[in-house]
Amino acid sequence: MLQRKHIVFVVHGARAYRTDFRSTVGWVRERGHYTDVRVTFERGDAERIAREGAAAGADVVVAVGGDGTANEVVNGLDGYDTPLGVLPLGTANDFARQAGIPANVDHAMDVILVRKPVLIDTASLNGRRFLNVSTGGIGAEATAETPSQAKAALGQLAYAITGIRKLADFATKHAVFRSGGFVLECDFLIFAVGSGLASGGGRLVTPHASTTDGLLDLCIVERMPRREFARTVLRLRHGEHVGEEGVHYVRMHELTIEGKTPISVNVDGEVSDSVRLEYRARPKDLRVYVVHRPGEGLKTV
Repeated sequence: MLQRKHIVFVVHGARAYRTDFRSTVGWVRERGHYTDVRVTFERGDAERIAREGAAAGADVVVAVGGDGTANEVVNGLDGYDTPLGVLPLGTANDFARQAGIPANVDHAMDVILVRKPVLIDTASLNGRRFLNVSTGGIGAEATAETPSQAKAALGQLAYAITGIRKLADFATKHAVFRSGGFVLECDFLIFAVGSGLASGGGRLVTPHASTTDGLLDLCIVERMPRREFARTVLRLRHGEHVGEEGVHYVRMHELTIEGKTPISVNVDGEVSDSVRLEYRARPKDLRVYVVHRPGEGLKTV
């Protein structure tokens, strides 16, 4: 017997008129599910809509867009037991790729309707929850400087083009990383913190991370000659950089990073700046519809 669901779709404004999404909503309604389709207009809308949906007793709130939309929805669900669903219609879709969620909208919807939600860890940066990986340094700056029009036209290639330009600048930042007995003060090119494996369109920056162990993985790439850094970036793609000279990899429950100047950080595709960054692990913090938990099974994205 069909179990009818109350489904709230939180749709990124740029994805609202996609024919594949509209078709999916149509057949979901035909199956007898109650659907509430809400379109975002500006930043913060997705978080508010998700919170309203959870408060109204929705069975699932579905993020329709990319990692940034999912991030806002996750924060809107903070404090509620309402599960997250994802229809990955963004540029990178890093979380969905790691979780085995299909790119095809109909098939991604089947994950929500057929499977049961599972518990996974999340993390927080300065009190705000995030789902996947937070990066700082050249990668975050490349994300911030990639125009929206370029992302729409070129997809992941737009990030790559901007990243090559940032690599040419080769600017480092100075920071102190502290967690319990671990202290490292250095000039860094990249760092990554998270319970997910990949960021930036599938680069395995924290390849040993798991969304079920209650820990954060931290990877730091110190200042190094340009040629060595270019080689390290290539190895990042497949998670082969761990153990390389100048690369630090540790696991922890919490972390504080302090810079002399504001540090640009990318959190689930959204960029901000801060001199002090406080990261915290949040074990078993979110129910979500996935094919498998990130960090389980194959670590290829």
